[in-house]
Amino acid sequence: MWNKESEFQAWLMEVKHLNPETIPQNKMKEHFVGFMEDYNTVTMPHEKFYNLSKWEDRQRAIRMGEPLPEDKQGSVNLMNDEEQLRMKQRDRRKTNLSSQPQILMTQSQLQELRKVSHERVEADRLRKLGLDAGRKGVRYE
Repeated sequence: MWNKESEFQAWLMEVKHLNPETIPQNKMKEHFVGFMEDYNTVTMPHEKFYNLSKWEDRQRAIRMGEPLPEDKQGSVNLMNDEEQLRMKQRDRRKTNLSSQPQILMTQSQLQELRKVSHERVEADRLRKLGLDAGRKGVRYE
């Protein structure tokens, strides 16, 4: 509770419209449970409630016209994590599709396959009727 005190107080004032100085301690703990549930499920109404000091630094940089502070390598931005995951999966699918060999058949090869399939079906039908279809003319390779 002490680590997220500034974010919690900002959340109380802006979302719940309550003054943190006038709330009794037991009500404060009840509200903190709701705050932490929203925090843990990443359903806060604004990104500043996750890290208030980082958000204030960013806003100060924008107002002053300074370059925005860069995120540390390996850090996770909770607001666009799902979008990054979708992009990685899309890229992985593209590489998998491009690495698979393309099987293209000519029209004559397709007709030959249809003929072989028809011969197999016909031989199987004759075998089920109890007739000796034999293997003459029917290819099983």
